[in-house]
Amino acid sequence: MILAIIHNKGGTGKTTSAVNRTAGLAMKGHRALLADRDSQASASRSLGIERAAFAPSVADAILDG
Repeated sequence: MILAIIHNKGGTGKTTSAVNRTAGLAMKGHRALLADRDSQASASRSLGIERAAFAPSVADAILDG
């Protein structure tokens, strides 16, 4: 199953929904991957990943090859 949570407007609960949905699936024993494509990296930071660990980023890979 692939689940995408997408909306152009900020403040609509995308990150909260994605993090909680992923955590819920993992708690039920499912393999789950949360791909944080947001430039602010809110989902990654909410999971305790330090900002210094964000290099290289997806943007780096796309822009710099």
